[in-house]
Amino acid sequence: MPGREGSGGLGEDWADVVRAIEALGPRYPTVNRVISLGLDRAIRVLGIRMSGVDGGVVLDAGAGDGSLSVLIQETLGDRRFFLVMLDPSEKMVRLAVERVKRHNSDAVIGVLEYAPFRQSSVGSTFMAFALRDVFNLPYSLERLASILRPGGVFTVIDLAKPDGSFTRAVLSLYWRIVAPFLVASAFLNLWREIRMIYPTYLLLPTESELIRRLARYFRLVKVRRMLLGGVHILVLRRWDAQGKGIGI
Repeated sequence: MPGREGSGGLGEDWADVVRAIEALGPRYPTVNRVISLGLDRAIRVLGIRMSGVDGGVVLDAGAGDGSLSVLIQETLGDRRFFLVMLDPSEKMVRLAVERVKRHNSDAVIGVLEYAPFRQSSVGSTFMAFALRDVFNLPYSLERLASILRPGGVFTVIDLAKPDGSFTRAVLSLYWRIVAPFLVASAFLNLWREIRMIYPTYLLLPTESELIRRLARYFRLVKVRRMLLGGVHILVLRRWDAQGKGIGI
């Protein structure tokens, strides 16, 4: 049932989290910088480079205000690619459109579970701090796998819940108390919105469980863990029709 700890997907908490993200609005990048101890941009850039993506149709799923999309465009530069940003919030999509170059990009308002793309039409997908915020994780992965071409790259950049109980407890304390305190120190009126990160952390599967669920559709090819394992980058390849992971 969506909504229980570790079940995968926010379920009944989804709308509250979306509203909290919308409330951050233009301050979203600055708040991310505060709670990531200044590492949010570096982590995103590292994920893009680890993916090895160098062109084609690129999907930024859960694009938010376009923070990752801007970096994708900067990193790929003059290579031939088309960037599509998908997010359920019209408000955040508008912010993204204002920030991202329009000559080779477009934006779509929608949820990943019902992403309006043809089967195998996307060459690569990124989700930066967004996979944990889907309504239903199994449905989201199934839909993502259907629109990603065989051999396509799926890169997850997100909070992680380590398998070790001690590290999990330390990170839980950080997201429950420390992160809201840091944000309240800089933006007193935003501490309530940042409190919503903690429920999303509780609902995360452990890293090993998440990888097991991903393995139904994708082959894990690269892993990078940071900040005591509280953030990870997973680079995966879509299985082909014969269940083989193409490339790498």
